Amino acid sequence: MRRRTVTALACAGLLVALPAVGELVARAELRHRIRTAVTSRVPAGSLAIGLSSRPALLQLADRRLPFVELDATHARVGRIPDASFHARLAGVRLTGGDRHAEVASARVTVLVPPAALAGDSGGLPVTGVRTDPRRGTVTLLFGQGGLGSVTVRPGVTSGRVRMTVTSVEIMGRAAPEAVARRVRDAVAGRAGPADYPLGLRATSARVEGDGVHVALRSDGPTAPESAD
Repeated sequence: MRRRTVTALACAGLLVALPAVGELVARAELRHRIRTAVTSRVPAGSLAIGLSSRPALLQLADRRLPFVELDATHARVGRIPDASFHARLAGVRLTGGDRHAEVASARVTVLVPPAALAGDSGGLPVTGVRTDPRRGTVTLLFGQGGLGSVTVRPGVTSGRVRMTVTSVEIMGRAAPEAVARRVRDAVAGRAGPADYPLGLRATSARVEGDGVHVALRSDGPTAPESAD
């Protein structure tokens, strides 16, 4: 009798534990799929994934995720290395294969640190970067001891981030117009991709002490391009 009681209790405990284990497995599977899809497009050194409290088993079953939150560091965003970003994707619906989805809306903030700005200078030998939050500008220093400098002001035009050259100096004096024009043309030629992913549009770009903070948003539905 006692053996039957112990067996029954063990079975009952297993039945209680199975849904919890299944939920953990499902949540881990969702995170794995999201991580694979995101890092195939935006390589990142660290990626944290947040999901809604809705049971993951249901999310896998009907392929609908109320939202997904992503926090990445040391990420390559386009040409920008070592950026970090926070993204909230709302109304995610998995379609077709595991790497296909539709997103109802997205809100993204990206931090581009000064060192990353130096890396996006078109191959010029940047020796230092200064940010000026009061003026909303970033100054790139070139040559030994900052022999030359180019100051740019990030802004948003038609939903895209643009860099406007405000000054080009050599040894503390304004560079000749021909040199300044070549620099302006080079900066203009560093335009990003024709379209941002997920239909995102930049809404602001502000300079802080730790770099340039860019806010983007989209109101879908939109579908990421396949990374196959």
